[in-house]
Amino acid sequence: MVMMALMLITNVLNLKFIDFFGFSVIGSQLAYVVSLILADVLSEVYGYRRVRRLLYVGLACLILYAGFVELIVVLPPARGYANDAAYRTLFSQAPRIVVASISAYFVTELTNSFIMSSLKVRFAARYFYWRALAAVGMAQLVNGVTFFGVGFGGVLSLPTILSAAAFSWVSVILCELLVLPMTKQLAARLKRYEGVEHFDRAPRGGGIELDEIR
Repeated sequence: MVMMALMLITNVLNLKFIDFFGFSVIGSQLAYVVSLILADVLSEVYGYRRVRRLLYVGLACLILYAGFVELIVVLPPARGYANDAAYRTLFSQAPRIVVASISAYFVTELTNSFIMSSLKVRFAARYFYWRALAAVGMAQLVNGVTFFGVGFGGVLSLPTILSAAAFSWVSVILCELLVLPMTKQLAARLKRYEGVEHFDRAPRGGGIELDEIR
């Protein structure tokens, strides 16, 4: 439920850029970082296949959100409603932002979860910190190209887009570094609670008994 909420929240916050010490920063940055952290935890505990199904549900939520927003944009305003022009100016961007989000959503979240899960198999669940940083770093490169290119190409200037994308990559990596100890503890506690150490395929070298999601 938190993942679904964050996906919808980011699509509203994506409509505004803010100034952060001279850098152009997209408004959804903090919510996006939290969603990546949750994706790390979920892919570490439940594996890529389970997280992929979760992301498909999120995709359906985004499409539903975009449909209703676009419907209200095109419907005529009530008599006496004075803010229709402002509403249209703001939310007429929503379909393009959602298309950008959906594109980035697939390639970013799935890239992050896939790399995290694959490295877990490769290193038999060791080196959590390095696996998480590698997954987020690569996913953010993909996100920068996909989301900012599709969502704001031709709308904002290239320096603004590059500034926002670069700041997004750096801030996500820094946040990931800061919260990694907490992320690792959260994943470990969730594994103990669920009684599961899930791998999408057998780790190299064996030595670990595989458990299925109950």
